[in-house]
Amino acid sequence: MSITNDHELKALVRERFTRTAEVFGDYAIAHRVGEAELLAHLVAAGPNDRAIDLACGPGTLALRFAKHVRWICGLDLTPAILSRAKATASKDGLQNLVFLLGDAQAIPFVDSSLDLAVTSYSLHHISDPGSVLREMARVVKPGGRVGVLDILVPEDPKVRELNHRIEKLRDPSHARSLARSDYEKMMVDAGLRIIATEVRGHPRTFDHWMHVAGWKRTDHEYVEARKWMELSIADDGANFHPRFEPADVVQPGDAPDIYMINTGIYIAAEKI
Repeated sequence: MSITNDHELKALVRERFTRTAEVFGDYAIAHRVGEAELLAHLVAAGPNDRAIDLACGPGTLALRFAKHVRWICGLDLTPAILSRAKATASKDGLQNLVFLLGDAQAIPFVDSSLDLAVTSYSLHHISDPGSVLREMARVVKPGGRVGVLDILVPEDPKVRELNHRIEKLRDPSHARSLARSDYEKMMVDAGLRIIATEVRGHPRTFDHWMHVAGWKRTDHEYVEARKWMELSIADDGANFHPRFEPADVVQPGDAPDIYMINTGIYIAAEKI
């Protein structure tokens, strides 16, 4: 399972989320409200908390957490996606939310200066995801909380490899598919104690999954990713639980869509 070097990977992330700032932003803000609220509940976000949302994208967490905390900063590498986040915050009239251009592996806050640090769907884009958790632990106070929401794959290396292959075809900035043991080890190494976890499946169609990544059915990336997804149907070999749409729903001449499930893990931890 190859991982692009850190500099190249960050360039891929910027390119990917610049190109999909609007389509991905529309999806995340509209459809991940429930996910953000669940994480806010698990980390007990409260009105006295000062918080940071790392690799915040269009504000998936920051926009929701702003309704629960005293103050929150959204930090991201990509100017285009930050502009999308700022526009939504302005439209919603949020006054306790700021956005900064920056790197989740080098948070521009001093040690023990925040109560809460969260991130969503970012760690699988980072060559050294443990470094992000160490930074999150560094900036929160002793007893402060850290929250992570990301994709989850089984421990089976064959399943992880095929999952990674499909994810990488869909999104070249995908660095690594992570299993529960990866998250647990990174938390321990960062000096964090896990206090709550949830695993939930998020159903969607393959077409929509590819659409929010910027691909059409005619694109090579779509065709290749779909080929491997179809090959995984018989034994669920990539853990997407795919199945074809019933044939009577499909228009004549169209390839049937594929229903699938993205498995997500929610983790709340505290700084020891």
